[in-house]
Amino acid sequence: MRHQLAAWATAWMDSLWDPEVRLLRYPAISLARSSHAWRTHGVRETSWYAVGLLMRGDTERAAEALTSVLSHQYVAPETPYDGTWRRSPQEPQPPADPVLWNDYDPNWREFVGCTFLLILREYGRTLPEDLVQRMSWALGRAAGTARVRAVSPHYSNIALMSAYLMHEAGVLDDDPALASAGESLGRQVFGIWARTRAFAEFNSPTYYGVDLFALALWRGSASATLRGLGDQMEEGLWTEIGRRYHPGLRNVAGPYDRAYGMDLSSYVSLLGQWIALATGLDRAPLPGGDPSQATHAHDLCFAPCFALLGPHPAAAALLAPAPQEPRWVSTTVTESPRRIATSWLGPHHMIGAQDTGGTKSAADEQYHPVTVHWRGAGGASHWLRVMPSAGVDATVTRNGVLAVVSAGDLEFESDCRPEIGAGRWLLPGLSVTVPTDGATAPDPFRIRYPGPTHLTLEISPL
Repeated sequence: MRHQLAAWATAWMDSLWDPEVRLLRYPAISLARSSHAWRTHGVRETSWYAVGLLMRGDTERAAEALTSVLSHQYVAPETPYDGTWRRSPQEPQPPADPVLWNDYDPNWREFVGCTFLLILREYGRTLPEDLVQRMSWALGRAAGTARVRAVSPHYSNIALMSAYLMHEAGVLDDDPALASAGESLGRQVFGIWARTRAFAEFNSPTYYGVDLFALALWRGSASATLRGLGDQMEEGLWTEIGRRYHPGLRNVAGPYDRAYGMDLSSYVSLLGQWIALATGLDRAPLPGGDPSQATHAHDLCFAPCFALLGPHPAAAALLAPAPQEPRWVSTTVTESPRRIATSWLGPHHMIGAQDTGGTKSAADEQYHPVTVHWRGAGGASHWLRVMPSAGVDATVTRNGVLAVVSAGDLEFESDCRPEIGAGRWLLPGLSVTVPTDGATAPDPFRIRYPGPTHLTLEISPL
């Protein structure tokens, strides 16, 4: 299963390879949705492609790709972007007063640096000696500047990678202080996670995938501390995923702190790839057909790294069969502010909700505090969610009743057209009973209640 995913992803990346630039072209669908017009090729994605090439024995092209990636690392002492990589060769040089995320991305240190460490660990002996030396030098610069940056341990997906990057580069460079900084950050991340056994970036189909990548790297760390703490977090994360994963619907029940879509079968998620490694591609929550046509197609480039590492040994068992009896899950995400995520999973539908006590706004388009998934007529997967709006808090009970409170207008969106009647909505394959009228339909796929609003919804499949 591991090599099947890597081979599929690498063969697709072959079609994106630009031999003149020696980098991968960005998929057209990803370019169309990018806010950066210059992003025509992917530097980070090319480092991931190199892993796939090495897995199939194409050392020559892998060396070309890695040489090109190396040429795009910033060497700019006394700047905040020193040691990170350009996102694309066409990316403009950062100005004198660079704006974070707009003019540069500091996280490319961790993404490319951790990929280099994986390559050197698994394939260093097969690469040209001068290339290995250049990669080692680049790693030292990336790790050293990552230490200066001092990413917050609450920023879990990047912090987990940064801890590994600093520790392993410190060992390679015989720099005990750098290695110690990596271990220290790792202990801080673990300390935060251990309070609730949840990451603050909760239930994200993309960022959970990065967490799993970093924790899988920790398995091979030179640090016994990182190996031990990482094993606890990795198994704990798979346990959390398994509690909310519905194999029949091929989705993870919400709520989602950050998600790029509502249906894992319609866009490429990193978590979907990890699940594929545990269950097989034929049962994976991934888009079918040509990956180039799927939203977030560029994230499939990460697949060879995941496949080379493999999922935690307990992953397949933790992804339980589809629930035949209702399953209710409650997770304390953070204690201060107190955030509670509740999910209800039944045989044919599932509901997710998050209560933050008014501390988290729903204005972020990636934040989905209320979600419903179900299977409609003909087996089609459908979803319903609360649109980004004024602060929303919600809870789903053990009986599957959803209570939603909104400080302002409350607006729902679905992928299918609802019929709004007196105290009831009808969607293909789903009935929603509401105790109040007054709903309007601003467009055929949305339902709006003027706020402030307090609704109790009883949801059942038809």
